[in-house]
Amino acid sequence: MNFAMRLTCALCLLVLAAAGNAPQAHAAKSAVILPFSVNAPQNYAYLSKAVPATVQGRLNRPGVLTASLGSGSAASRADAQKKLAASGADSVVWGSVSVVGSECTVEIHSLDKAGKTWSKTGQGPVSSLTGTVQNLTAALGQEVFGVSVMRTPGSTAAGAPRPAASNAEIITNDTGQQQVYLNPQFRYQGAGAHDGSRLRSQRLSHNMVDMAVGDFNGDGKNEVALLDDHTLRIYVWQPEGKLKLLGETSVSRSNNAFSMRAIDLNRDGALELVVATYESESNRPYTYIYSFKGNTFSQYADRIPYFVSVMRVPPTYTPTLVGQGWDSLKLFSPGVHTMVKTGNKYTLSTRIDLPAGATVFNCAWLPGGRTNKTDQLVMLTDDERLKLFQGTGNTLIHTTMERFSGSATGMDHYKGMPGLGVDKNYQLPSKYFAPMRLIAADIGNTGEYVLLVNKPISTASIMFDRYRYFPQGEIHALYWDGVGLGLKWKTRRIRGSVGEVDLADVNNDGILDLVVGLNTSPDLGIGSRQSMVVAYPLDTSATNPNVPADLSDFEVNPN
Repeated sequence: MNFAMRLTCALCLLVLAAAGNAPQAHAAKSAVILPFSVNAPQNYAYLSKAVPATVQGRLNRPGVLTASLGSGSAASRADAQKKLAASGADSVVWGSVSVVGSECTVEIHSLDKAGKTWSKTGQGPVSSLTGTVQNLTAALGQEVFGVSVMRTPGSTAAGAPRPAASNAEIITNDTGQQQVYLNPQFRYQGAGAHDGSRLRSQRLSHNMVDMAVGDFNGDGKNEVALLDDHTLRIYVWQPEGKLKLLGETSVSRSNNAFSMRAIDLNRDGALELVVATYESESNRPYTYIYSFKGNTFSQYADRIPYFVSVMRVPPTYTPTLVGQGWDSLKLFSPGVHTMVKTGNKYTLSTRIDLPAGATVFNCAWLPGGRTNKTDQLVMLTDDERLKLFQGTGNTLIHTTMERFSGSATGMDHYKGMPGLGVDKNYQLPSKYFAPMRLIAADIGNTGEYVLLVNKPISTASIMFDRYRYFPQGEIHALYWDGVGLGLKWKTRRIRGSVGEVDLADVNNDGILDLVVGLNTSPDLGIGSRQSMVVAYPLDTSATNPNVPADLSDFEVNPN
């Protein structure tokens, strides 16, 4: 018996000793990012804080890596070491940005407590500065901190180019571009319903005003935000292809929803949703900003008295909150401004150089890319044609004959001469339709940008200007060919009225998706309209040189 007791005690001691030697959970690492030194003209001085903010926002991982912004730049390793000691962090990150003409060079350095250093340099055109910073940040996160950093759409490893995208639901043209397909749904004979080339959600019992895809709750995965006339809902795409509701909130019962965009305002990794609304009688705008951190809605900002949206403003193309005032006759006051937060309020700040007719909703910049060093500003006009402007003076260089966007959400407003007023008994109102998202993307990280835009298709709309429930649509990828906007590829016809387009990994499988929000075709009746989300994975691992040039007579039917 004594031997058995002694053996039991010995075993217990061994177990306790093993438990004591077991590795403990790793504490979260910490890093401080210092302001970058800027060797460039004065108008680039803001990069000193903008670049570290971008690095901090993409490195920060709650519970894994805590990245914070420091004060005072470092001119040498010795300076960085002093800043590191004063901060108490595990590592310090600093760097520089140099701009010469249209080219820029970015250097990023890091130093940890053990004295281990890391450095990397990236070069490219100023128009691709954001991509250069993001690629360097991805390398920093992976090689120094062991964390995976989200990359720009279409990119893989930092700086590693991907082959051209492939999907047969997208048709390439015959204008000399390399013929490829982006998804098997784009093949001439079509594809099976369950081959993974087209993802489709269930039907939802509400109308879609706008849609956005991104990480809204801060869990590192993407969700789908859908906006109807008065309600904002957020879903997650489940493996079986169903959208699961995570939360909903009422935006405003007195105002109508007009537009929704996403932006990470507080750099915590979770996107906020900017919802612009208008009063039906006066069209006076009020914008609400919502946070969904931790699957709980909260108002980040309430009733901002401006039209507010998000633009990617050059030269960094960082998402920027922009606003515009209201005018009782013209609807939009002249001038688009960046927004600044003062206390709990947002106000207009610096005016952006844009041509006449520009609003916070209808403009996007198309970067010059690898072959063309000049950026173009794309503007959707009131009659939904695309205008291209070039240079600091915004010189008009091209206007499309075709019409795009095709949104069904619009505001009635009466135009009148100043001082004469408006007689609503005899005067018919004009209609301003909310522009759909204009997406400038370098799909595949090839250095060539395309503009993704919806092309509505309807015979009735030719005869009736206000007929907006288009039964079909196509998503076109346009590129600047030196003369005008050429068609690089397009989707086959999509049955249903396209409500919005986005470019994101909607089902979190690591593959970029072309995401299309649809309202059902009008044969169900206006009062019983439903919505759904369709996504096309843009698998860039294969190309097909034998894609037919035009498949516009073959339709994709979501029914």
